[in-house]
Amino acid sequence: ARMREILCASVRLFADETSMPVLDPGRGKTKKGFAWAIARDDRPWGGTDPPAVVFHYAPGRGAEHARDLLAGYSGLLQCDGYTAYKSLAVPKDGSEGPTLVYCWAHVRREFFDIAKDGTAPIAQEALQRIAALYAVEDTIRGKPPDLRRTIRQARSRPLVEDLFAWLEQQLGRLPGASPTAQAIRYALNHRDGLEQFLADGRADIDSNVVERAIRPLVLSRK
Repeated sequence: ARMREILCASVRLFADETSMPVLDPGRGKTKKGFAWAIARDDRPWGGTDPPAVVFHYAPGRGAEHARDLLAGYSGLLQCDGYTAYKSLAVPKDGSEGPTLVYCWAHVRREFFDIAKDGTAPIAQEALQRIAALYAVEDTIRGKPPDLRRTIRQARSRPLVEDLFAWLEQQLGRLPGASPTAQAIRYALNHRDGLEQFLADGRADIDSNVVERAIRPLVLSRK
């Protein structure tokens, strides 16, 4: 509880959740539970607060569990596009919510799965365009926030704008139910949050920090 209190005073947090088997006494089998995690790692922008992660068990994946874990938090929240996190941005009590920064690694993953067999040129080009954004990030890791924002505005923003314009063009060429069209719509539907990293040098381009934190749970889940 104290670690959660400390982390919720941070300017930027990462959040994610994953399923986990839970003993169900008397039934001779397990039931599904969820480990929710919030993590902090400010080293990419030169922050001095120590890295930390807090895990919270919940019996489900509903938005109420995200609200319990992040009650009162109003900083940058790096996450995927799951609706539970979207609900935090507009708290029911009218208070100020977090600024959602969506994860480019999730967008990249959508296209990567399609491009694996080498027969999806649109998905392959999308990966190349996203790789160009990550190449910029490689040059600013550990730099001060103002410098990170300045370089992103100069180099990354044009790449992002071109990428979204190109995605909209490609969407009109594809069958609506195709996997590539679905991947494109995911990116377009989350555009505001995906562009948020451009506006604040303390933000990261993805939420891999918390995904690394929950990896031991995922690897041992079976």
